Amino acid sequence: MPRLPRPRAPRAPELVADLGRLAADLAQEAWDRWLELSIYTRRRLGVLLGLCATVALLWLVAVPALPCWAPGGDACGPADRAIDLVPADALAYAHLDLQRSEQLDAAQRLGAQLPALSRAAVGRLVRMLPGPHGATLDFGRDIRPWLGGEAALAVLPAGRRVAQEVQLLSAADERGARAYAAAIASGPPRATTDRGVEVEVDRRGLATALVRGFLAIGTRRGVGEVIDTATGAAGADSLAGDGVARDARAALPDQRLADLYLSRQGVARLVSGPRAPLAALATLIDPGASRGAAAALAAGGTGLELQVHSVLDPTRARAHPSILSALPAFDPSLAGSLSPDSLGYLGVGNPGEAIGALAGLATSGQPGLAAAFGELAKRVPALRRLDLERELAPALGDEAAFALTPSGASGPPALAFVASGIDASRAAAALDRLKGGVARALGSARGFVQRKEGDLTVHSLRVSSGVDLTYAIVDSDLVIATDPAGVRAVSAGAPGLGDGQAFQDATAGFPDEVSTLAYLNLDGLLALGERAGLTRNPAYQAFAPELQELRALGFAAQGAPDQLSTYVRLVVGPG
Repeated sequence: MPRLPRPRAPRAPELVADLGRLAADLAQEAWDRWLELSIYTRRRLGVLLGLCATVALLWLVAVPALPCWAPGGDACGPADRAIDLVPADALAYAHLDLQRSEQLDAAQRLGAQLPALSRAAVGRLVRMLPGPHGATLDFGRDIRPWLGGEAALAVLPAGRRVAQEVQLLSAADERGARAYAAAIASGPPRATTDRGVEVEVDRRGLATALVRGFLAIGTRRGVGEVIDTATGAAGADSLAGDGVARDARAALPDQRLADLYLSRQGVARLVSGPRAPLAALATLIDPGASRGAAAALAAGGTGLELQVHSVLDPTRARAHPSILSALPAFDPSLAGSLSPDSLGYLGVGNPGEAIGALAGLATSGQPGLAAAFGELAKRVPALRRLDLERELAPALGDEAAFALTPSGASGPPALAFVASGIDASRAAAALDRLKGGVARALGSARGFVQRKEGDLTVHSLRVSSGVDLTYAIVDSDLVIATDPAGVRAVSAGAPGLGDGQAFQDATAGFPDEVSTLAYLNLDGLLALGERAGLTRNPAYQAFAPELQELRALGFAAQGAPDQLSTYVRLVVGPG
């Protein structure tokens, strides 16, 4: 029988290269799938995402001093009048609020720190909108003079596989709005009347109409559906009266720049399935159980925040839980035990329950997880003999965290796993049974070496020049790290990561009880990338001063039987 080659532990540079190749492959796959969509679908989704992502902020920055307008001269408020015109069967609805002065001021302050990124993003958005007489749109000249306090986009069903968009722009100056509509028409438009509303349709089929103070732009059928909804035609209900949409959007913050709603049908068509255009949102929405989902972008004193709330069918959620909703709820506290200069942190509650939940997902509906567990078991045969759920998981306490910590001026960062409130003797026994198989799987003939570091008993396995797998029990915490520095960072005591200003800015205001909490130190990660040669990249050179303004990123998820909520905050500016 031929001898199989002994597995060689990957060195840190090789891991980075592998991750880079994987990222490139994923990016290419995403781009290929994007190109498979029709140009009309790409344009529609581009506008939709543009209204609900950071483009909303950057658009405001590029065109400061937009008029703050409300009907009857009232003070500007949080009203969304556009939704009253949107049919109840809309697949998606995006709304941009130009009325809230506090949000606009915060957005303009943040965007002033990112001028080059602002111009690049605004340029992409402007190219998606129709310009007069076929020319490139000049927002300040063509739209700003007549635009009121709202801009919206509705994506409506037009068949089993087809959708249509209708843009809704509030018209503070109806004469200016009509002039713009005439200017974007291809050839002399044909005028018709629909339920008392004048509709102009050009030779391409582009229709425009002024409907209850909004300029509607879209297909003739789409604009007609908006008119039916606005005028109360029989059976033409508004999305504003839809119970699921109301519940999902009610969970969003009152103060926001932009929001997005996806109906159950919209989730099924745009999110469900690996090839869906918005499949990247699947983890945040749980498409298998979602009855509808809403997202909001808000600006604050420290940065931007994105919130996503998905209304779930409890029966379907129990039958097919998502990763975020399956994890147990906990009140995070381990960040206080981690190094204050940690580059990243991911916290979960009750690791024993979490392992059970992930194992359940791996065998019922998450083939990727099942494959990962299977591959790990092949590489570490001891895992097949050790019942993780029965022997190790119960010993892992009530909270766990993964942390990425610096390990030296030139070395790669250390990855550490920390479990608090452990059963120390049970965990030590389980690890003793496991470590021999781990050493053999990683190609080490010597195995783990035990030594004393102060009061700690440390077990280390030299895997490569950049990886020294180390574990120790620190009081009631179990720490496993890829470098002894990771263990020392956890055992060093206060102050910890949770005491740092960047961590607090990134996570302040998140729910007290969550299923997942994560943090990235963007300052530190960017410095690490620069040491690895990022400064030689021309694209990075162009935006480096602005990328260096990004300090931190916080993420939290909160699952419930009838709702999944996620929170993302980008912290911008000096600490």
